[in-house]
Amino acid sequence: MSVQPLVSVIMPVFNASSTLAQALNSVLWQGYEAIEIVAVDDGSTDDSLRVLSTYGDAVRVLQQHQQGPASARNLALQHARGQYVAFIDADDVWLPGKLLRQVTYLQNHPDVAAVFGRFSRWEAGTSDGRFAEPPAQDAYEAAARRWQAQPEPLRTTALQGDLYADLLLDSVVHIITALVRRSAMDAAQGFDASLRTGSDYDFWLRLSRQHRIDQLDDCVAWYRIHADSITRQPWPENAEYLILRRALERYGARGADGRVVSDHELQRRLFGIAFGHGYLHFWHGQAEHARRAFAQALAHSFWHPKAWAYWLLTFVRGSQQAVKVV
Repeated sequence: MSVQPLVSVIMPVFNASSTLAQALNSVLWQGYEAIEIVAVDDGSTDDSLRVLSTYGDAVRVLQQHQQGPASARNLALQHARGQYVAFIDADDVWLPGKLLRQVTYLQNHPDVAAVFGRFSRWEAGTSDGRFAEPPAQDAYEAAARRWQAQPEPLRTTALQGDLYADLLLDSVVHIITALVRRSAMDAAQGFDASLRTGSDYDFWLRLSRQHRIDQLDDCVAWYRIHADSITRQPWPENAEYLILRRALERYGARGADGRVVSDHELQRRLFGIAFGHGYLHFWHGQAEHARRAFAQALAHSFWHPKAWAYWLLTFVRGSQQAVKVV
């Protein structure tokens, strides 16, 4: 690339002081010069703002009262200037070579609106609860040198083109692995800030109705798994279920490429989302939320014995909780 297009990297930040430097370094060490990082502090009460300040002009910092990651991303988009937009969360890391590969791919494929890669779950060790160290700076520098000397062939997976049907059956695009054209982001009108969780899934569903999305066959990020992650909290609303139902009501089960997701597959998918939501609430001791979710699951698979068993157990769990309160 003789002239590098500007990439805006958007990072929501909330109480992430212990992991923030690892995330920022994994972006700054990519070996890509035309980059701006726009970090939005979403009402942190820890040392996150101080950590951000140590990066000086390398990171543009915005602040808002706590409103969630969708609102933070939308605020950053208002200030982003890049032709391309990428995302990283403050507790995850990009791997060496991510940005160079993905920018090259979009530059060579003007009909593709977004490109994404694979990710690895980054879990703490079972014995000490510590996370493995991410790659060191020299690994990023070596990857950049190799790419600049001789770009490697970019391999895609079967996930390419119209992904709407694929997204109906699974949230196949992880936001921290993606690079998106700004024009496509604007056409999709950003993220739905009314969604506490799942706003990225909603975004990909909407984007896929209008644009081509391809996956590169590379692992490009580590996704940190920890107990206080927003995606592991038992929120009262089942956002994924609501998002999927809304997409089906708005667009139906047929993609622009003609692929149709069968009713059997959709019922199984909706059952799984509802049952998983109920299971999470059940083991967090929230019997009423669990009962509603299991009833919702049964609406998609009425004779499912496990769903009936858990639905009945919520009455036992609810009675035990009521006795404790009294």
